[in-house]
Amino acid sequence: MSKNKVEVIIGGNIYSLQGEESQEHIHKVAGLINKIISSIQKANVRTSLNTSKVNMLTALNVASEYIKMQEELESYANELEKCNAENLALKDKIREMTIEITNVKNQMAEAKTYHKKNDHTSRGR
Repeated sequence: MSKNKVEVIIGGNIYSLQGEESQEHIHKVAGLINKIISSIQKANVRTSLNTSKVNMLTALNVASEYIKMQEELESYANELEKCNAENLALKDKIREMTIEITNVKNQMAEAKTYHKKNDHTSRGR
């Protein structure tokens, strides 16, 4: 796969990034990191954090969001698994009911044929 080179601005610094992802993706990632850095800097204007601390807080925020998303994904995966199991159970129930309906229809048809046969023979007497 070819590598894409992109220049981005993060935290007021220009970085030349290279990766296999599309340029659009690299810009999105850099934009997200830049947004988090700006947010941390704005929230801590009075304390004027050094670059190292801002970067650490950014990493912690990204890791926190990542973990939350992983937990949410796991929750959705579990829910999907439950839904799939329920879906299979419902399909089995539909098959059982279809067989039961077919049996009832057959019994009704046999009963109808039996009654027609008996109605015809009783008229002749």
